[in-house]
Amino acid sequence: MYQSLLELFNDREAAESITACFQCGACTAACPLNVFNGPKLSPRQFIRRLQLGLPVNIDPYLCMMCRACESVCPRNVKVTKLIQELRKIWFKNNRTPTPLTQALWKIYEDGNPWGYPSRTRGQWLDKLDSNIVKKRSDTLLYIGCVSSYDIRLQRISTAIAKLLLKAGVDFTVLGDEERCCGDPVYHAGETDFLEELVSENMAKFNSLGIRRIVALSPHCYTMFRDIYPRYGGDYEVLHYTEYLAELIDTGKLSIDARLEARVTYHDPCYLGRYSKIYEQPRRLIESVKGLSFSEMSLSKELSLCCGGGGGRILMESKPEERPSNIRVKQAVETGAEILITSCPYCIINFEDSAKVQKTPLKIMDVAELLQAAAGGQDG
Repeated sequence: MYQSLLELFNDREAAESITACFQCGACTAACPLNVFNGPKLSPRQFIRRLQLGLPVNIDPYLCMMCRACESVCPRNVKVTKLIQELRKIWFKNNRTPTPLTQALWKIYEDGNPWGYPSRTRGQWLDKLDSNIVKKRSDTLLYIGCVSSYDIRLQRISTAIAKLLLKAGVDFTVLGDEERCCGDPVYHAGETDFLEELVSENMAKFNSLGIRRIVALSPHCYTMFRDIYPRYGGDYEVLHYTEYLAELIDTGKLSIDARLEARVTYHDPCYLGRYSKIYEQPRRLIESVKGLSFSEMSLSKELSLCCGGGGGRILMESKPEERPSNIRVKQAVETGAEILITSCPYCIINFEDSAKVQKTPLKIMDVAELLQAAAGGQDG
């Protein structure tokens, strides 16, 4: 294991991050794990032990890969890069948490980390009047695993599809033939299966002539934009909020209805800190007349992670140790009636926290809000 850790210094970016850290501790203060009386994670201590050549005493799989630490680092240390490299080493040494290992097998066998049958992946399409499955088009709407199977999240899938149809967009979906983008595989540190899965997905995309991928989940979006090019992927990749904002700006999509409500918005980590997509979701919210919008105390770069990133959505945590609990309280403090976000993992965690706290706060995705204002309400 120690010899494996020395390999980190063979990676230039990792080595530069290890040596650049001057131990200010801002990263540890920013970590969402350190706001509860539960498992703690100290990036500062982790990096210091690497600097001194001491054994690493953290569990890299505790990290939610939210990049809150990196957003406050004055030395531009790539903490999540180091965590990811450590996960690869942990995987090679059979130290991957059981839930993640089980998820990998389910992705291999069924194409999704929960082991749902692939033949039911496209059932969310039953709510659409149009047949868009494997239609010849260069634009793919990629739904992702959780939003294909989860009944609650299927409302987001249908909302986005209906908005694209309303705008006259020529696009297709894969339905039952869609497979996991590879996000859980990547975060498990399993490089061989990741290459296999990515290659199979790209072969499918290329056989259909796909050139543009519009992703529902920020996690899938990040995979297609940042990871797939390492294996030869060459696609225009957009998150759906970017695409819908473009359609509204060009007049192809109109939002006509008026909705009276007090709302706030949560920036998902993989859309915000990873991709700097802050303004498009807010512009979409602003396009709905009648809404009263307030920012939370922590927003944009300082947004508090919901707790679902880095594969953590697949690993159960104690209800009292979830960052989403604090985030829901912050939303309530704004006086909002609706907490809006644009990530399925955030929706899951916030709805769970709202139920635990018995708050009437409603959780909605941006796409659901737009669909309601564009003339239809799903679910």
